[in-house]
Amino acid sequence: MNERILIDSALRYFIEVVRQGSINKASQQLHVAPSAVSRQISRLEAELGCQLFERHISGMKLSPSGELLATYARKARLEATRVIDEITGLEGIQKGTVRIASIEGLASYLLPHVIGQFREKYSAIHFELIVCSSSEVTQRVREGLSDIGLTISPPPEKHIKIEKRIMAPIFAVMSIAHPLASKSQVSLSQLSHYPLALATDNTTIRQLFDVSCSRQGLLIEPVLISNHLNALVHFAECQGGITLFGEVSVRHLNNGAQIKALPIKDREMSARTIDVQTLAGRTLPRGVAAFLETLCQEMS
Repeated sequence: MNERILIDSALRYFIEVVRQGSINKASQQLHVAPSAVSRQISRLEAELGCQLFERHISGMKLSPSGELLATYARKARLEATRVIDEITGLEGIQKGTVRIASIEGLASYLLPHVIGQFREKYSAIHFELIVCSSSEVTQRVREGLSDIGLTISPPPEKHIKIEKRIMAPIFAVMSIAHPLASKSQVSLSQLSHYPLALATDNTTIRQLFDVSCSRQGLLIEPVLISNHLNALVHFAECQGGITLFGEVSVRHLNNGAQIKALPIKDREMSARTIDVQTLAGRTLPRGVAAFLETLCQEMS
């Protein structure tokens, strides 16, 4: 079954124009003629008595009235999908998909662990995991493209509900054979004497690291910079040096006993939060709600 049976064509076409930013692109995604999309938008504007889009050379931009309708239309589509899932569930079809958007660090280790644990109990539930930046995570949740979002220290956003917020301190990750591995905690000053592998400067870990080093007058030149977090962890595991990772992200890595993750006592390295986001005002499907509860418990 498809949510199209419960959603008016004009609203479906409107949502696609919002997503694509143009009538021509929306028509390609909908597999209909551009004139058909244009007629539906004109019909909506006529019936509502307002302009929904501002037409620019660069594309279609929502008017204030269009923003209100877009918020309603996204929730209506999600609600239609939920109702259909509930109906099929009543007929004995136990299925569903949980769509997650997450930053890379949490997608690499924490989420696979929680998903595997969840599917031991609910094996018919499937998952879609999209890795993107924090701002893109929030955008996907706001637009209804993902059910759950995991972000790092995001700014407040309209239409976004914070289901869970926890502190996300940064840890030093190293091989169990590293000279510092026997410590209970370390400082950036101690780390400065060893090779460091760091994320690129557009990440919160790198930004907080740079701020802390600047405050202390530490000049630390990393031996490896990468935007691929798994590469940094494996570099540390192979005794190439030390890398920095969020505690929640590496919580399950210690189970492999080949690396050690230690707290960093410099105050800036604890100045992050992880937010679990959903769309405000939305009733989540049962499978999504059950996974959300499991995820929040695991993060605690």
